[in-house]
Amino acid sequence: MSEVGEQVRDGRLVGGRYRLLERIGSGGMGTVWRAFDELVDREVAVKQPRLPGDPEGEEFQRASHRLYREARAAARVDHPSAVSIHDVVIEDELPWIVMELVRGESLHGLLGRGPVAPAEAARIGRAVLGALCAAHSVGIVHRDVKPANVLLGPHDRVVLTDFGIAHIQGEESLTASGEFVGSLEFIAPERMSGTGAGAGPASDLWSLGVLLYAAVEGASPFRRTTVESTLGAILAGDPPEPTSAGPLGPLILRMLAREPEARPGAEEVGAILDAVAEGKDVPGAPVSTGPRDAVPDAVPDAVPEEMPEVPEGEPEGASAEASGAEAVVAEPETAPAPDLAPAPEPDLEPTPAPDLDPAPALEPAPEPISTPKSGRRRPRWARPLLLAFGALLLAGLVFGTVVDNLLDTADTEASRPWIAHPERELSAVLYLPSPYKRVAEQTDSGARVVTYAMTATGILRIRLTERTGTTASPLTEAHALTRGTSNPQYTRTSFRGNKDAVLADTVQDGSGVPTRVMALIIRTADGRTYELRVDMPKGTPDEKKGTALFKGARDRLALTEK
Repeated sequence: MSEVGEQVRDGRLVGGRYRLLERIGSGGMGTVWRAFDELVDREVAVKQPRLPGDPEGEEFQRASHRLYREARAAARVDHPSAVSIHDVVIEDELPWIVMELVRGESLHGLLGRGPVAPAEAARIGRAVLGALCAAHSVGIVHRDVKPANVLLGPHDRVVLTDFGIAHIQGEESLTASGEFVGSLEFIAPERMSGTGAGAGPASDLWSLGVLLYAAVEGASPFRRTTVESTLGAILAGDPPEPTSAGPLGPLILRMLAREPEARPGAEEVGAILDAVAEGKDVPGAPVSTGPRDAVPDAVPDAVPEEMPEVPEGEPEGASAEASGAEAVVAEPETAPAPDLAPAPEPDLEPTPAPDLDPAPALEPAPEPISTPKSGRRRPRWARPLLLAFGALLLAGLVFGTVVDNLLDTADTEASRPWIAHPERELSAVLYLPSPYKRVAEQTDSGARVVTYAMTATGILRIRLTERTGTTASPLTEAHALTRGTSNPQYTRTSFRGNKDAVLADTVQDGSGVPTRVMALIIRTADGRTYELRVDMPKGTPDEKKGTALFKGARDRLALTEK
């Protein structure tokens, strides 16, 4: 299987017009490619299905229908902050979804560098709310609102992606009985009940509340080290009051009310988000409903401060989300399954739990979560679920496996702030992670070269070269760059309106560790040639860091006119 970030030599042509260029995201249900639409000369994102089971089987057919539904759902949502679907083509008897390519990073990636200010969180939340309201107006509930599905594009654009498990009201569920899919710590409690009572637009507002909490505090209030304890925190405890939310704090806590009818409506949420984003007074003071049951500070399964790294940099483009917790849960057969459907994710798909017999009504097993102190009663739908949940815990069969990568994490290079380095002599602005600094510069025979690294002897080095007075095409330059190397790969592409550009990827076999070289070569309309290049040791952890560095610098590179 190819890795994220891999360029494709002579990329496959899909639907007679979409040339696959680079894999930018992958999950259990699909792969997202950066592609070039040869008919209208633009880059797009293409989602390739990866469906389970026998093509003639029920599981395969259900997954295929779900992909059709994702395209139909997203195409019905008309809003600047909702990802645009361009096309659906049939390839190998499967639906491939073509959508806009949103360059930038996800909110998940941004939060990997730390929380944002309340005003910025409100601005992002207002855009997401607008997309959700547009979806709700045509009968669609998104059901997977999380930072990894919110992309931050150029010009302060915010885009909500991935309607893969969206519920289209009035349509039959495509989810098998007892099957539950979603990003657990962002899923409303009513969606986990056997009846699915109230799992409508209010459940999206609950998820938006968790997203806002994570944006200002740095993590979800329900984040735990295991799926079991995360579920328990959502169903049985209240979140601790946010300490950095400022005027957003009261709104966030009201959005996280366990009863859907107790949450504020979209209009009120929008008015408060607008006020906070613009620095105005919040309209109306929220009425306190009494003390809330805070999760104790000393919770045994609290998330450690340092989490394991995801091996790849953050994927780019629509539906190329960063990692998020996606749990597959076998629910007790005594209660109907909620109307849910699995969604393609760019994470490893967890192993489904085995089928379970109906659980006896036993008392819940001890769990280190808070218990109500204010006398507030749990929702009716939560009680039988908690009883069954306790029985399954005792049997040791709650989920079959503990999901790896439950917690959102960020790649090392992607998690650092990116700093602008204006290179006026080259008429360019190079954006790099904060530790990188210029370590060398050279001017020779019509070529200017600047080199950046963490230190003068740093292993990962990135170079930007400007050449003038040359008539060679980018492809010719790429051939010269890779001459004498192993298995060079070339991909025609475009860059900021310049259609004459090539991506090159090769390995230099010198003494010691082979060096992988990734480069972008661009020829501008006024005859300048630019080469952005990263050298990295092949087959080492630094190769993955170098790949992330190249992709991030490539997507942020800005060229100016002479």
